[in-house]
Amino acid sequence: MRRLTTAGFAATLALGSLQACAQTTNRPLDMTPEQIQEKVDWVTDVEAQDYEFWRRYRDQPDQAAFRQPQDWYNPMILVDGGNQPYLPRADKDEAPTISGDALKVATDWAMERETQAFIVYHQGKIRHEAYMDGFHDTSPISSHSWVKTLHGIVTGFAVADGDIASLDDPIENYLHEWKDDPRGQITVRQVLENRTGLAAPFDNQGQPWSQGIQSVEGADIWGTTLLTPLEKEPGSAFAHNNPNTQLLGMILHRATGKNFAAYLGEKLWKPMGAQRGALRKDGNGGNVISYCCFLSAPADWMRIAHLLKEDGRLPDGTRLLPEGWVDQMLTGSEQNPNYGFQIWMDHEFNETRPYYPDMPPQFANTHSEPFAVDDFFYLDGGGKVRIWISRKLDLIVLRTGYPPPKGMGFDEPVLPNTIVRGIL
Repeated sequence: MRRLTTAGFAATLALGSLQACAQTTNRPLDMTPEQIQEKVDWVTDVEAQDYEFWRRYRDQPDQAAFRQPQDWYNPMILVDGGNQPYLPRADKDEAPTISGDALKVATDWAMERETQAFIVYHQGKIRHEAYMDGFHDTSPISSHSWVKTLHGIVTGFAVADGDIASLDDPIENYLHEWKDDPRGQITVRQVLENRTGLAAPFDNQGQPWSQGIQSVEGADIWGTTLLTPLEKEPGSAFAHNNPNTQLLGMILHRATGKNFAAYLGEKLWKPMGAQRGALRKDGNGGNVISYCCFLSAPADWMRIAHLLKEDGRLPDGTRLLPEGWVDQMLTGSEQNPNYGFQIWMDHEFNETRPYYPDMPPQFANTHSEPFAVDDFFYLDGGGKVRIWISRKLDLIVLRTGYPPPKGMGFDEPVLPNTIVRGIL
């Protein structure tokens, strides 16, 4: 699309966006057509600088279906990589370690649910791969909330290097905007564990000025995040929400002097040997939107899973993560024993797994049975993207893709348990 730089074009975008909102949201706008026109009429050259938001808002794809084309959002910022060899694949003539029947059942179940990539690693090698048409192991795919776990990982570097003095530091030490504010007393640990007490951004859903929309498409991700109100006493309750992870990215930026994309590339992505990825920015010369949607390859997420499985060591045995950091990541809190530093575990079985306490049950994740091995930990993202990891079994199971078709459902233990029960 041609860049829009004049007030007239900005006005056109604003009017088109607001009209589109009126057509696509479930409730009418809180503005009359006359008020919309009045707003458009007095757009100035200064306001025209916000054209990035209005363009993104106008062109946003179906967020509910997670089917965003990878080129709809810009600008983006590259995350430097290293392009080292991928994890080894089993030869076709090798004796199988997982039954063919189990792999077929799991693959059929996955592909019926619109899976882009389904990869199984076991006993040192990739044992099985299946892809939706048009996708492969190096396709740049939105990782959704898997990138949250990367925040948990790289915080370990910041602590080991002394950039973050202590996980129990109040975050006002790094975010001066909250100095002498009750939110400033939230600790780094509470941010990592999603126990900040900050409200989830569910206000005025669908409206262009809502925090949820501004967090995805707005031109000031830092300002939007810093507006998040305190809802509960810090440390008192678990709630998995995007502002927490964005705050962590901002803390890392302030603590290290490097934006999250640069820090991630330098400390983790390039040393790990991953191919380059890309994160969203809120505007040209703006800040990194770090909480979601890192464009990256399934093969490189297998590297991340392998790194965590091996306690922070690369495939050649070289230590990359600080010793003991992965174990800290996998230690739950009193408020949620099944959640660590931006990563999920299964220490206690629950049939439903909500992201926040008052989440409607129909939207929570369903677990019909416990996982078939008691040490699974996993990365979780929107659209039912998952990576399950077991150290005991030397096993990684990855599923990325779209949400299952309506009415099909997604029982969380089906894929990993089918594979575990098929191990020979």
